[in-house]
Amino acid sequence: MLAQSGSSPVRLREASGVVRQGSNLLIVDDSDVGAYYRVAWKKPASPLIDLNAQKPERVRLKSRNLGVDLESIDLMNDGRVALLSERLRSLVSDGGVIAEYDSELAETGKRGLEGVAIRALEDGASQVAVLWEGGYPDFGMIAPARQRSVFKPLVVVHNVPRDAKVGRVRLKDAPRTVELDVPRPAGDEPQAQRFRAPDLRWYPVREGGVTRWGFIVLLSSQNGLARPEFQYKWLQRFDADGRRVGEPLDLGRYLPKNLMSANWEGLAWMEFGVSMLLVHEEDPGMPPHALLLDLPPDWRF
Repeated sequence: MLAQSGSSPVRLREASGVVRQGSNLLIVDDSDVGAYYRVAWKKPASPLIDLNAQKPERVRLKSRNLGVDLESIDLMNDGRVALLSERLRSLVSDGGVIAEYDSELAETGKRGLEGVAIRALEDGASQVAVLWEGGYPDFGMIAPARQRSVFKPLVVVHNVPRDAKVGRVRLKDAPRTVELDVPRPAGDEPQAQRFRAPDLRWYPVREGGVTRWGFIVLLSSQNGLARPEFQYKWLQRFDADGRRVGEPLDLGRYLPKNLMSANWEGLAWMEFGVSMLLVHEEDPGMPPHALLLDLPPDWRF
C-alpha cells in the first residue's frame, strides 16, 4: 500500500517525469524529496495544460530517503510505480530499491540518469530501459582533459521478474547497453549545439516481418559555452541498436514560443502509438505545463 497522500494544497515546480495510469497522470518533481504527484486526467480543450491548475495530489513514499532527485517515472508490469533517482543511481518503488546501477552511470558534470521506460513481458515481468542523458557536461566540474567532451546518451536494458528486486545491475553483465546515435548539428565544440536526452519510451520497430523494440527519445540541445544557448527540442526514433529511424520531429512546430526555452524533461504515452505527453520544469514566469502531442500520421503505428 502507498503511504497516505497529503491533504494540503501542493504545487509542482520541476516536472521531470510523467506516466499515465488510467484516468490519472503520475508526475515526479526533482525538487521534491520522498514523493510523487497524482493529477486527474481528462482530455483538455487545449493541448497545453497548466499542471498546477489540475490540483495535484502529493503521494508520499514510505521510505522518504529513496525519493531523492527523481527524474523519471513509469509502471512495472506487476503494478508497482517505479521512480528513477539520479543521485542514488537507482530504480525505486514504495517497497524499496528495485535496481541499483553501476558507478559508470553516476552523475558526471551534471549529466546522469534521466529517463526510464518499462514494457510488459510474460508472467508479470518487466523490461526496463534506463537512460543516461549524455550531452555537454558542466566543464567546470570535470577534469581539464575532458573539457571539450560531448557524451552520447546510453540506454541500459534489463529485465525484472514479477514482484522482484534485482539488486546491482552491472554494465558488463547487463543484457543490453545501447549507445544512441543522436543527430549532430554542424560545428565544433563548445560553440556547436549538441544533444542531451532527458527521457524515452519504448516503441515497436518492424523490420522484415520481425518486431524489435526501439525507443522514441526526447532530445534537447545546447552549446557548451559558460552561458549556454538552447536551440532544438526534438523527438527522435531509434531502433533496438541505437540507430536513428527516420527524420526527427521538431517540437518547435508545437510548442508555444514562450515555452521553447523551457526545460522539457518528461515524455509519456497517452494513447499508445497515437499521442504522447511532454512535461517541463518551472520556467521564469511559467509554472510547469504538459503538452498533449498528437503524432503525425507517419509516426503512428
